[in-house]
Amino acid sequence: MIKTKLKRYGGIDIGSNAVRLIIKDVLPGENYNDAVLNKRVYVRLPLRLGGDVFLYNKVKKEKEKEFIKAMKIYSNLLDFYKVEKYRACATSALRGAKNGLKIVEKIKKKTGINIDIINGKEEAELIFETNKYMLPNSKTYLSADLGGGSLQLTIFKNNKLLWTYSYKIGTVRMLNNKVKKKEIEKFETKLIEIKKMHEDIFILGTGGNINQVSKLYKSKNVFYSDLETLYKELKNLTVEERMKKYTFKVDRADVIIPALKIYLQILETTKNKNILIPKTGLADGIIRQLYENDFRKLNF
Repeated sequence: MIKTKLKRYGGIDIGSNAVRLIIKDVLPGENYNDAVLNKRVYVRLPLRLGGDVFLYNKVKKEKEKEFIKAMKIYSNLLDFYKVEKYRACATSALRGAKNGLKIVEKIKKKTGINIDIINGKEEAELIFETNKYMLPNSKTYLSADLGGGSLQLTIFKNNKLLWTYSYKIGTVRMLNNKVKKKEIEKFETKLIEIKKMHEDIFILGTGGNINQVSKLYKSKNVFYSDLETLYKELKNLTVEERMKKYTFKVDRADVIIPALKIYLQILETTKNKNILIPKTGLADGIIRQLYENDFRKLNF
């Protein structure tokens, strides 16, 4: 049996719109899915790497300086909270930046934080790690994780990942008109195929925008009609008006429109009336995987 010693893990999600640090206290259980994970720290910094990368194919100097500052803050927090293990993962923006690897090397030297640039498949798998224990096994789920630079669609059932694909469709890309028509067509075709193959499929939404919707409606189960009403209202407001009425941050008030559009399309094509929102993300999945890897080493 594993010792019931409290452990502390950290996960850093370096996305296209923002960077996030989560630190959790983990109380191990007899089985790794029995562990209690309590969030201790959550810090989100509105870096928006995608604003540079999707326009210039690189992270420019000013943004690079901000990036280094952000990682220094996170490094200090990891040290202050005596985090035993952590992992930092970068997604779509750094994947597409021609100077991405150079910046990762520089951050390692200046802050001590090692960053893994992961592909879309691993991104989807990490998010799946934390969501698979939260839902009934008997149902089939289509998870839609929408970020600033990419959209990961994942199908899972019985705690098993059946299929996943990453599309270069993201809210920051959409704001900058950098989503190719072919990519949209591939996404739309796949949604139709999924509906044909899985008549009774439940939609799961993850990412900062859909989490914000969940917060607005004070529910982890939001209906299509609510999303549609919100979309129509916000579309007719300026960014400043959205910030005033809904207290959105400036970097949320613009991307919420393309996000709602994508989620409405997913629900409409799959003929679902509602979307389930577990309010988890990549950083949660990173922490779950770190813990599970440690559990297996101790018990097998």
